[in-house]
Amino acid sequence: MLLDSNTERVMNLVDMVDDLKSIDKVRLAIHLLEEQYFSTEYDESFIKLLKEVLEILDPESKKEITNFAKYKNLLFISAKYMELSLFEKQKFSVEMLFNIFQYDFKNEVINTKINQQLNVYDYCYSMNVL
Repeated sequence: MLLDSNTERVMNLVDMVDDLKSIDKVRLAIHLLEEQYFSTEYDESFIKLLKEVLEILDPESKKEITNFAKYKNLLFISAKYMELSLFEKQKFSVEMLFNIFQYDFKNEVINTKINQQLNVYDYCYSMNVL
């Protein structure tokens, strides 16, 4: 975890994200970043990057709309995310992106893209959630 002062609810959600497959982590991050109630200067670039990663992981993803009903675990995490306060949502977003940043996708192209373009530390400081 990147942040020290997370609530138990945030830590539980982060643990659930840890257990997801790589493609599901990316799907969830795209969904939550597109639907979040706060915005930062990083959102659009992160969403674009994550969509590029998703297309590498699943080339068919661009041709179809993601139906979260097919992904019960993502739907559950998304519902739990909605229960969080705004500050907890911001902290969870940082932790979720940090989880993706640290994850080894077993693909050199994806790992390089994420390491170069997913500025989690800057995102964290811009949100002022330390």
